[in-house]
Amino acid sequence: MKLTKTALFLMFLPMAFAEQPETKQKIAKGEMELPELGTIAKMVKDSQNFSILKAAVEAAGIAETFEGKGPFTVFAPTDEAFNKLDKETLDALMLPANKEKLRSLLLYHVVAGTRPAASLKDEKITSMNGEDIEVDVDDGKVEIEDDANVVNADLMASNGVIHVIDKVIVPESLDGFEGLDED
Repeated sequence: MKLTKTALFLMFLPMAFAEQPETKQKIAKGEMELPELGTIAKMVKDSQNFSILKAAVEAAGIAETFEGKGPFTVFAPTDEAFNKLDKETLDALMLPANKEKLRSLLLYHVVAGTRPAASLKDEKITSMNGEDIEVDVDDGKVEIEDDANVVNADLMASNGVIHVIDKVIVPESLDGFEGLDED
């Protein structure tokens, strides 16, 4: 998954803008403010690469989490990552009967606090569904739960950070999606 040059420019404009020496001085003196960053919810909503994540967040009833004050770190699977799931499984997850399982799955991708890529190391961190996520860092490459790669890191939001991943990570509590209601 690649973001367009325009999307990357717009995401990193506030940071790049703030790094200019004259800009830093003006900000420090209170003469200038940084452009406001959007929330994680807004970034997911506005991205063409997160339409399934957006629909899943709405179906699970946790949109307010991504709009909240935070801070949060979200390991956000792209549409391509969601499409690696079996279609029947993905369809079943979106059903109201599986709302709590979908909620658990999505919150497994969220960690309290802002964790930029540079702060990640070989460790286990507790997700917002209460289960631990294993993080492996090797030569600057970040992998989550053994096989989900961070393909785009440090997309800063006003309430945290998004790390784009190439696979949906599944918590042990969902046991490979056993027992999903089909209607």
